[in-house]
Amino acid sequence: MKRTILIPLLCMAIASKAQNVAPLWTDFVQAKKQGKTPVLPDFSYAGYHWSEKNLPDLSGKKVFKVDDYGAIPNDEGYDDDAIQKAVDAAEANPGGGIVQFSRGKYLIAADNDSTKQIRISKSGIVLKGAGSTAGGTEIYQANMRIHGRQFLFQPAAGGQKKLTTIVAGAGRETYALMVQDVKKLKVGQDVVIRHRTEEFTKLYFAPLDLKPQWTRLFGNPGGMQIYEIHTIEKIEGNQVTFKNPIHLDIQMVKSGSWDIENYNSISECGVEDILFSSNWKNYPEEFIHHKNQIHDYAYEAVGMEYLKDSWIRNCEFHDLNEGVFIRSGYRITIENTHFRGKKGHASIHARTGYGVLIRNCSFNGAHHHGAGTGYSAVGTVITKCSLGQDQNFDIHSGQPYATLYDDIKGGVFYNLGGPEGGHPHHGKELVLWNFQHESVKDQHYNFWDMSRRRNYTIAAPILVGFTSDRAVTFEKAGVNESQGKRVLPLSLFEAQLELRQKGTNIAQTK
Repeated sequence: MKRTILIPLLCMAIASKAQNVAPLWTDFVQAKKQGKTPVLPDFSYAGYHWSEKNLPDLSGKKVFKVDDYGAIPNDEGYDDDAIQKAVDAAEANPGGGIVQFSRGKYLIAADNDSTKQIRISKSGIVLKGAGSTAGGTEIYQANMRIHGRQFLFQPAAGGQKKLTTIVAGAGRETYALMVQDVKKLKVGQDVVIRHRTEEFTKLYFAPLDLKPQWTRLFGNPGGMQIYEIHTIEKIEGNQVTFKNPIHLDIQMVKSGSWDIENYNSISECGVEDILFSSNWKNYPEEFIHHKNQIHDYAYEAVGMEYLKDSWIRNCEFHDLNEGVFIRSGYRITIENTHFRGKKGHASIHARTGYGVLIRNCSFNGAHHHGAGTGYSAVGTVITKCSLGQDQNFDIHSGQPYATLYDDIKGGVFYNLGGPEGGHPHHGKELVLWNFQHESVKDQHYNFWDMSRRRNYTIAAPILVGFTSDRAVTFEKAGVNESQGKRVLPLSLFEAQLELRQKGTNIAQTK
């Protein structure tokens, strides 16, 4: 079996500016000009308003100070009720508002009841502190609440309803498809492409073998779960055109339909300038992955479910089992946010959404898993982030696809997460672009490992500009281009965004 060996590079060589333009970037630019399908997905449709707008400056937005509702920083009283009252007042205000925290330490979680959470259920609510570093705002979870994210953004009501059925196949990186009828559709509407069958799953992964232990893929209602969120740009007859690209080949099968459903969400919510911390630092054991529910889930800070055009920025998460959990997020940005302290389970996890952008964040080995994705997520982008040595990024099974790790410093990708029944870990188009691997030992990666339970099953990943500080070998990579040297553009996400918005090829200007 052929193996690719990467010679270790000196740190100075790794840091030096690349001069070679990646052939896959050239292919992408040419394919866009010619209306053809590029090898690379277009990852530029990620982040708040697809990164077409800056995060809002909040000027003129009404402020609701938690202190005015009974919260007192730096005392021994618990502030959950007062914070919820401030949130409720902001939600009652047309357009929402800023839930403002003063400098100091606020205590939450007076008991172990995991059903008690501070809930945000309407659009336009921003939690804002006075800074996430010393002298700023700290929100401290005093007691463990297993599987209870203490700040939960989630619509109050909703549910998914079928709107129509797709009647013809469509290619990946295209924008239009044919549907049975358009009576329940309108321009500007957010919808979800839904499908799940064993038949399509086998077509999608062929010719790769699927293990019988991957039980969620087989039978009825087994199969890879497809959940792509899109915004309708135009409707012509029974053809619907989306603003954002479809990231897999839609193939008609006999055993199940491809449906269009509604996407119910809240939007324009944010978290800014807050340090989240917990009593996990005083628990009398060091973290052991999956030792028990306490180690994995006792102290969890922020949950964001069914949010659109929302963000977290300039925050820190210290001494937590889980920092940020995102479910079905659409156009979310997390930036300039950092994870520190006693090691925990998961830092940021994005699942079943489209276009979550994690940018300029550091993970510092503070969690077993660095930033990651799983369970049907599409178009997730992690860019310009740093991981600790031998900290793995998190691909938590459930077949996410079209994921970009872009200009990442540090970290590894062995011992990925997720139950065996939910494998393989990742579908097609996992792209590692200018990934700087850092490990204490030499590593060998077989990307479709059928022999070991807790390793990795990733369908033909694309590696471009991969560098490492140790010897690394690969099996079953889809593409391994320009190994051992960084390439231009240094950031694929930034280059694709610049090309889409301005038509500029930044690889030719640097």
